[in-house]
Amino acid sequence: MLLYFLACFSAEEQSEPVVEARPNEPLNLEDPVDNAKAFLKMRGSLDENEEVVFYWHGYIYNQESYDPFADPETSYYSSPLLAFEGFNIARFEKISDTEYQMLSREITIYKNLFGHVVNCFDNFNINVDPPQYVPVVHVQNDPVNFVLGGGTYKEMGDLIAWDMDMFLSYPSPLPIEEYEKYSASNTYQSVELFDFYSQRSDLEDPSMNSVPVHLTWVRQGQYLPWMQAGQKSGQLIYHAQGYKVEGGFDGLPEDLKSWTEANAPEYKHAPESAIYGPNVTSWRYMKSLLENQEYPETCP
Repeated sequence: MLLYFLACFSAEEQSEPVVEARPNEPLNLEDPVDNAKAFLKMRGSLDENEEVVFYWHGYIYNQESYDPFADPETSYYSSPLLAFEGFNIARFEKISDTEYQMLSREITIYKNLFGHVVNCFDNFNINVDPPQYVPVVHVQNDPVNFVLGGGTYKEMGDLIAWDMDMFLSYPSPLPIEEYEKYSASNTYQSVELFDFYSQRSDLEDPSMNSVPVHLTWVRQGQYLPWMQAGQKSGQLIYHAQGYKVEGGFDGLPEDLKSWTEANAPEYKHAPESAIYGPNVTSWRYMKSLLENQEYPETCP
Protein backbone atom coordinates (compact mmCIF):
# COMPACT_ATOMS: atom_id res chain seq x y z
CA MET A 1 0.00 0.00 0.00
CA LEU A 2 2.82 2.42 0.87
CA LEU A 3 4.55 1.74 -2.43
CA TYR A 4 1.26 2.36 -4.25
CA PHE A 5 0.77 5.68 -2.42
CA LEU A 6 4.31 6.84 -3.23
CA ALA A 7 3.88 5.87 -6.86
CA CYS A 8 0.63 7.85 -7.11
CA PHE A 9 2.19 10.86 -5.37
CA SER A 10 5.15 10.77 -7.73
CA ALA A 11 2.87 10.55 -10.76
CA GLU A 12 0.81 13.54 -9.57
CA GLU A 13 3.95 15.56 -8.89
CA GLN A 14 5.31 14.85 -12.35
CA SER A 15 2.02 15.76 -14.01
CA GLU A 16 2.11 19.38 -12.76
CA PRO A 17 2.81 21.90 -15.53
CA VAL A 18 6.32 23.30 -15.62
CA VAL A 19 6.48 27.10 -15.59
CA GLU A 20 9.54 28.31 -17.42
CA ALA A 21 11.26 31.46 -16.20
CA ARG A 22 11.36 34.31 -18.68
CA PRO A 23 14.87 34.88 -19.99
CA ASN A 24 16.68 37.95 -18.76
CA GLU A 25 16.70 41.03 -20.97
CA PRO A 26 20.32 42.18 -21.43
CA LEU A 27 20.93 45.85 -20.65
CA ASN A 28 23.41 48.10 -22.40
CA LEU A 29 24.16 50.64 -19.69
CA GLU A 30 25.91 52.86 -22.24
CA ASP A 31 22.56 53.28 -23.99
CA PRO A 32 20.61 56.23 -22.45
CA VAL A 33 17.26 54.41 -22.48
CA ASP A 34 18.60 51.20 -20.92
CA ASN A 35 20.64 53.20 -18.41
CA ALA A 36 17.63 55.26 -17.29
CA LYS A 37 15.44 52.15 -17.00
CA ALA A 38 18.05 50.32 -14.93
CA PHE A 39 18.61 53.36 -12.71
CA LEU A 40 14.87 53.64 -12.12
CA LYS A 41 14.55 49.95 -11.19
CA MET A 42 17.39 50.52 -8.72
CA ARG A 43 16.29 53.83 -7.17
CA GLY A 44 12.55 53.34 -7.57
CA SER A 45 10.15 51.15 -9.51
CA LEU A 46 8.83 50.79 -13.05
CA ASP A 47 5.35 50.62 -11.47
CA GLU A 48 4.14 54.22 -11.08
CA ASN A 49 1.75 53.19 -8.30
CA GLU A 50 4.38 51.49 -6.15
CA GLU A 51 5.73 53.44 -3.16
CA VAL A 52 9.45 52.83 -2.73
CA VAL A 53 11.06 53.26 0.68
CA PHE A 54 14.77 53.63 1.44
CA TYR A 55 15.89 53.31 5.05
CA TRP A 56 19.22 54.53 6.51
CA HIS A 57 20.97 54.68 9.85
CA GLY A 58 24.34 56.07 10.88
CA TYR A 59 26.35 58.47 13.01
CA ILE A 60 27.27 62.16 13.05
CA TYR A 61 30.76 63.32 14.01
CA ASN A 62 32.05 66.76 14.97
CA GLN A 63 35.17 67.91 13.15
CA GLU A 64 36.82 70.96 14.71
CA SER A 65 38.78 73.49 12.67
CA TYR A 66 42.10 74.43 14.24
CA ASP A 67 44.13 77.61 14.00
CA PRO A 68 46.72 76.83 11.31
CA PHE A 69 49.36 78.87 13.20
CA ALA A 70 48.77 77.30 16.61
CA ASP A 71 50.77 74.43 18.06
CA PRO A 72 49.73 71.10 16.49
CA GLU A 73 46.88 69.29 18.15
CA THR A 74 47.26 65.70 19.30
CA SER A 75 45.45 63.35 16.93
CA TYR A 76 42.48 61.47 18.33
CA TYR A 77 39.70 59.17 17.21
CA SER A 78 36.42 61.03 17.56
CA SER A 79 33.38 59.34 19.08
CA PRO A 80 30.05 59.90 17.36
CA LEU A 81 28.17 63.01 18.39
CA LEU A 82 24.74 61.62 17.58
CA ALA A 83 23.12 58.65 15.92
CA PHE A 84 20.35 59.03 13.37
CA GLU A 85 17.94 56.99 11.29
CA GLY A 86 15.41 57.87 8.66
CA PHE A 87 13.68 57.05 5.43
CA ASN A 88 12.58 58.42 2.08
CA ILE A 89 9.24 57.37 0.58
CA ALA A 90 8.74 58.00 -3.13
CA ARG A 91 6.80 57.32 -6.31
CA PHE A 92 8.15 57.69 -9.84
CA GLU A 93 6.24 58.94 -12.88
CA LYS A 94 7.50 58.49 -16.41
CA ILE A 95 8.22 61.68 -18.36
CA SER A 96 10.03 60.07 -21.29
CA ASP A 97 12.15 57.01 -22.03
CA THR A 98 15.10 58.72 -20.36
CA GLU A 99 13.45 60.85 -17.64
CA TYR A 100 11.31 60.04 -14.60
CA GLN A 101 9.77 62.38 -12.01
CA MET A 102 10.54 61.43 -8.42
CA LEU A 103 7.86 62.51 -5.91
CA SER A 104 9.06 61.99 -2.37
CA ARG A 105 9.29 63.14 1.22
CA GLU A 106 11.67 62.06 3.97
CA ILE A 107 12.23 61.92 7.70
CA THR A 108 15.37 61.63 9.81
CA ILE A 109 15.30 61.47 13.61
CA TYR A 110 18.29 62.15 15.85
CA LYS A 111 19.18 59.73 18.64
CA ASN A 112 21.72 59.38 21.40
CA LEU A 113 24.25 56.57 21.25
CA PHE A 114 21.92 54.34 23.28
CA GLY A 115 19.32 54.52 20.51
CA HIS A 116 16.86 56.88 22.22
CA VAL A 117 15.32 59.83 20.37
CA VAL A 118 16.75 63.13 21.61
CA ASN A 119 14.63 66.27 21.75
CA CYS A 120 17.15 68.37 23.65
CA PHE A 121 20.86 68.75 22.84
CA ASP A 122 23.74 70.15 24.91
CA ASN A 123 25.79 72.16 22.44
CA PHE A 124 28.72 71.97 24.83
CA ASN A 125 29.37 68.78 22.82
CA ILE A 126 30.37 70.88 19.83
CA ASN A 127 32.25 73.41 21.99
CA VAL A 128 29.82 76.32 21.72
CA ASP A 129 30.73 79.07 24.18
CA PRO A 130 28.72 79.71 26.27
CA PRO A 131 27.02 76.30 25.99
CA GLN A 132 23.29 75.71 26.42
CA TYR A 133 20.64 73.06 25.97
CA VAL A 134 18.84 73.62 22.68
CA PRO A 135 15.64 72.07 21.23
CA VAL A 136 16.28 69.50 18.49
CA VAL A 137 14.52 69.80 15.14
CA HIS A 138 14.16 66.41 13.48
CA VAL A 139 14.16 66.30 9.68
CA GLN A 140 10.77 66.51 7.98
CA ASN A 141 11.44 67.41 4.35
CA ASP A 142 8.50 67.63 1.97
CA PRO A 143 8.83 67.80 -0.95
CA VAL A 144 12.09 66.16 -1.99
CA ASN A 145 11.52 65.95 -5.75
CA PHE A 146 13.91 65.40 -8.62
CA VAL A 147 13.84 64.48 -12.28
CA LEU A 148 15.86 61.28 -12.67
CA GLY A 149 17.70 60.41 -15.81
CA GLY A 150 20.41 57.81 -16.03
CA GLY A 151 23.25 57.28 -13.60
CA THR A 152 26.99 56.87 -13.56
CA TYR A 153 28.08 53.38 -12.60
CA LYS A 154 30.92 50.94 -12.06
CA GLU A 155 30.67 47.20 -12.70
CA MET A 156 32.35 44.58 -10.51
CA GLY A 157 31.22 41.19 -11.75
CA ASP A 158 27.44 41.05 -11.29
CA LEU A 159 27.54 44.00 -8.87
CA ILE A 160 26.73 47.45 -10.23
CA ALA A 161 27.61 50.48 -8.08
CA TRP A 162 25.76 53.68 -8.94
CA ASP A 163 27.29 56.85 -7.53
CA MET A 164 25.86 60.33 -7.00
CA ASP A 165 28.29 63.04 -5.84
CA MET A 166 26.59 66.32 -4.91
CA PHE A 167 28.57 69.49 -4.14
CA LEU A 168 26.08 72.13 -3.03
CA SER A 169 26.62 75.85 -2.63
CA TYR A 170 23.89 78.52 -2.68
CA PRO A 171 22.63 81.54 -0.66
CA SER A 172 21.67 80.36 2.81
CA PRO A 173 17.98 80.57 3.73
CA LEU A 174 19.29 81.77 7.12
CA PRO A 175 21.50 84.84 6.46
CA ILE A 176 23.68 85.88 9.39
CA GLU A 177 22.22 89.39 9.64
CA GLU A 178 18.73 88.00 10.38
CA TYR A 179 19.54 84.68 12.09
CA GLU A 180 22.92 85.20 13.72
CA LYS A 181 22.90 82.35 16.25
CA TYR A 182 21.31 79.85 13.81
CA SER A 183 23.45 80.62 10.74
CA ALA A 184 26.91 79.27 9.99
CA SER A 185 27.33 81.43 6.90
CA ASN A 186 25.53 83.53 4.32
CA THR A 187 26.35 80.69 1.92
CA TYR A 188 25.02 77.18 2.45
CA GLN A 189 27.65 74.57 1.62
CA SER A 190 27.67 70.80 1.85
CA VAL A 191 28.96 67.70 0.13
CA GLU A 192 26.86 64.53 -0.16
CA LEU A 193 28.28 61.30 -1.57
CA PHE A 194 25.88 58.44 -2.37
CA ASP A 195 26.62 54.91 -3.56
CA PHE A 196 23.83 52.48 -4.47
CA TYR A 197 24.66 48.80 -5.00
CA SER A 198 22.48 46.48 -7.11
CA GLN A 199 22.89 43.26 -9.10
CA ARG A 200 22.93 43.28 -12.89
CA SER A 201 21.04 39.97 -12.91
CA ASP A 202 18.21 41.65 -10.95
CA LEU A 203 18.16 44.69 -13.23
CA GLU A 204 17.91 42.42 -16.28
CA ASP A 205 15.11 40.32 -14.79
CA PRO A 206 11.89 41.33 -16.63
CA SER A 207 9.72 40.03 -13.78
CA MET A 208 11.11 42.66 -11.37
CA ASN A 209 9.85 46.24 -11.43
CA SER A 210 12.07 47.14 -8.46
CA VAL A 211 15.29 45.48 -7.27
CA PRO A 212 17.08 45.07 -3.91
CA VAL A 213 19.61 47.83 -3.17
CA HIS A 214 22.23 48.61 -0.53
CA LEU A 215 23.04 52.27 0.13
CA THR A 216 26.02 54.13 1.59
CA TRP A 217 25.96 57.88 2.29
CA VAL A 218 28.58 60.35 3.49
CA ARG A 219 27.85 64.01 4.14
CA GLN A 220 30.04 66.95 5.13
CA GLY A 221 28.08 69.99 6.20
CA GLN A 222 27.68 73.02 8.43
CA TYR A 223 26.45 72.81 12.00
CA LEU A 224 22.69 72.34 12.00
CA PRO A 225 20.72 75.56 12.64
CA TRP A 226 19.04 74.22 15.79
CA MET A 227 22.50 73.58 17.32
CA GLN A 228 22.76 77.40 17.63
CA ALA A 229 26.49 77.35 16.96
CA GLY A 230 26.51 80.64 15.08
CA GLN A 231 29.61 81.13 12.96
CA LYS A 232 31.73 78.68 14.94
CA SER A 233 34.41 77.10 12.76
CA GLY A 234 34.06 73.39 12.16
CA GLN A 235 31.72 70.99 10.45
CA LEU A 236 29.65 67.85 10.83
CA ILE A 237 30.50 64.55 9.15
CA TYR A 238 27.71 62.02 8.55
CA HIS A 239 28.25 58.35 7.67
CA ALA A 240 25.29 56.05 7.03
CA GLN A 241 24.31 52.70 5.56
CA GLY A 242 20.87 51.81 4.23
CA TYR A 243 18.76 49.69 1.93
CA LYS A 244 15.58 49.58 -0.11
CA VAL A 245 12.86 48.33 2.23
CA GLU A 246 10.82 45.30 1.26
CA GLY A 247 7.20 45.98 2.18
CA GLY A 248 7.34 49.79 1.97
CA PHE A 249 6.52 51.81 5.08
CA ASP A 250 5.35 48.71 6.95
CA GLY A 251 8.83 47.20 6.57
CA LEU A 252 10.56 50.00 8.53
CA PRO A 253 11.86 49.49 12.10
CA GLU A 254 9.07 49.73 14.66
CA ASP A 255 10.47 52.73 16.55
CA LEU A 256 10.77 54.79 13.37
CA LYS A 257 7.24 53.85 12.28
CA SER A 258 5.88 54.76 15.71
CA TRP A 259 7.61 58.15 15.71
CA THR A 260 6.29 58.91 12.23
CA GLU A 261 2.72 57.86 13.04
CA ALA A 262 2.76 60.06 16.17
CA ASN A 263 4.46 63.13 14.68
CA ALA A 264 4.06 63.15 10.89
CA PRO A 265 1.53 60.52 9.73
CA GLU A 266 1.36 62.01 6.22
CA TYR A 267 4.89 60.65 5.68
CA LYS A 268 3.51 57.10 5.60
CA HIS A 269 2.84 57.72 1.91
CA ALA A 270 4.58 59.44 -0.97
CA PRO A 271 3.16 62.72 -2.32
CA GLU A 272 0.27 62.26 -4.73
CA SER A 273 1.38 64.99 -7.11
CA ALA A 274 4.33 67.21 -7.88
CA ILE A 275 4.82 70.42 -5.88
CA TYR A 276 6.73 73.03 -7.80
CA GLY A 277 9.31 75.18 -6.07
CA PRO A 278 12.43 74.49 -4.03
CA ASN A 279 12.80 71.26 -2.10
CA VAL A 280 12.50 71.54 1.67
CA THR A 281 15.79 71.28 3.59
CA SER A 282 16.62 71.49 7.30
CA TRP A 283 17.60 75.14 6.74
CA ARG A 284 14.37 76.08 4.96
CA TYR A 285 12.32 74.13 7.50
CA MET A 286 14.08 75.89 10.39
CA LYS A 287 13.42 79.26 8.77
CA SER A 288 9.69 78.49 8.58
CA LEU A 289 9.66 77.49 12.27
CA LEU A 290 11.38 80.73 13.26
CA GLU A 291 9.16 82.90 11.07
CA ASN A 292 6.03 81.28 12.48
CA GLN A 293 7.38 81.41 16.03
CA GLU A 294 7.07 77.63 16.28
CA TYR A 295 10.63 76.95 17.44
CA PRO A 296 10.83 76.95 21.25
CA GLU A 297 13.38 79.23 22.85
CA THR A 298 14.27 76.68 25.52
CA CYS A 299 14.18 72.92 25.99
CA PRO A 300 11.08 71.53 27.73
